Amino acid sequence: MIRVVIYLKDHEHSTLGELAEREYRTIQSQAAMIIRKKLENLGLLPVESFPEHSNTSQTTAPGKEGTHDNR
Repeated sequence: MIRVVIYLKDHEHSTLGELAEREYRTIQSQAAMIIRKKLENLGLLPVESFPEHSNTSQTTAPGKEGTHDNR
């Protein structure tokens, strides 16, 4: 991995820290994720296909697990 130095004002750093804490990341991981997502949105990187948080995975409606209609 390559290291990048980013200079932030005090309020930018503390806001980034608050967001990182809310999302259970380090400040460095949060900054990397923000940069990566911006590059994806601009079409410069392919969009990652895995969910960011495991608790946001799709679930099957109750009573529909394992049912198949093979007509």
